[in-house]
Amino acid sequence: MFHGAEREDRTFSLAFASKPGMRAALVAAAIAIALAGLTSQAAFDETEHVTRTLSLEPGGALRLKSFSGQVLITASDRAEVTVDALRHASRSVLDQIALDIHKDGNTVNIDANRRVSRSRWRHHEDVVETDFDIKVPRHTDLDVTVFSAPVSVRGVEGSYTVHTFSSRVVLDDVAGPIRAHSFNGPVEIRARSWSDDQSIDVDTFSGNIDLRLPAAARGSVSFNSFSGHLDSGLPLVLRSSSRRHLQAELGGGGDGTLRFKTFSGNVRINR
Repeated sequence: MFHGAEREDRTFSLAFASKPGMRAALVAAAIAIALAGLTSQAAFDETEHVTRTLSLEPGGALRLKSFSGQVLITASDRAEVTVDALRHASRSVLDQIALDIHKDGNTVNIDANRRVSRSRWRHHEDVVETDFDIKVPRHTDLDVTVFSAPVSVRGVEGSYTVHTFSSRVVLDDVAGPIRAHSFNGPVEIRARSWSDDQSIDVDTFSGNIDLRLPAAARGSVSFNSFSGHLDSGLPLVLRSSSRRHLQAELGGGGDGTLRFKTFSGNVRINR
């Protein structure tokens, strides 16, 4: 059901009736099964500290893969990537699962769980929880894939690709095109600037999306959801709507695109 007005000087909310059922129960079960492998890591035998610094020219890329722990990425004015990592696991697991950090061209690759040997591989038990504190050049493209590791990025300008299953994603004071996917983790984006062809594409199942935009933001808005709500504190002009889909314009329209797709997650747009 649509609430509010279609005039430019009014905010509006698009809401769809929630229909609880078997799918929600299956989702909860899937999450519980997926996270069950983490319980064996509750008591860590050892903590390993790893630091690395690699040169990276502005405009390069950082690719990160991790499972659990935390990921913090901040911008710096140096032409290098500094990685400070804390790895938590038993000694045997730390010996068998390596933290791989290497450079390929103008791209720094980080894999928190590279198997050293297959002979002692025990599936989900051999996962090293890794806390990352990473500094990158201010102009860096980011490609981050995690499972249950919260991701926080501050002040970086470049393209963003972020995939997560159950953790929070916070992109703060950022600039550049964004693609984010989460199953049930919330996604928060605070865009510092807006280009004419800016694109923000966020896809979640049950995770909420909180987007804060600069005054110059303009373009088309697309929202698809089964039972989620779209609320905008910014003026939007409604172009079309149905039970599960809305198309609107922000700031008079333009080449910029805002695309949101959820099953039950809510979306909030504001300044």
